[in-house]
Amino acid sequence: MNKSARQRSFAVLSIFVTAISFTSCIAAVPIAVKWYKDADRTVARAEMPVPAEKVYSAALSMAEEKDLEILKEDNEKFLIEVTDGVQKATVKAEPLDNEKTKLTVEASVPKVEGEEKVEKKTREKELALRIVERICTRLHVECNIVKE
Repeated sequence: MNKSARQRSFAVLSIFVTAISFTSCIAAVPIAVKWYKDADRTVARAEMPVPAEKVYSAALSMAEEKDLEILKEDNEKFLIEVTDGVQKATVKAEPLDNEKTKLTVEASVPKVEGEEKVEKKTREKELALRIVERICTRLHVECNIVKE
């Protein structure tokens, strides 16, 4: 191999390594999990760089592992609704394209009076965010929680 061919090979290799490094940096950027709370529910949303099927599968297997009761399971719409007997959560993985998903988790609890209500409302917020964080962890996606 002559000097000119080696220089071209080195240049191509350098461009390839730079491109891979750049793509890795983009993938390592944390995604924002936006959440808000209204009168009787907490909603958390995130756009994930993962196919909807994988997001849905992760949510479904986590529900089964945690022994949650699955109230509704729609494999075509990538939607599940679960309860632990007190709280309910709905998880929906909406495909944006083949490699990107809009994840929405909505959690609610029954209305109760007094201190117990405050405690359950606090757990409700934690439930929606906790589900999103666990899905992110399971799929190896770094997430940052941001209040809307």
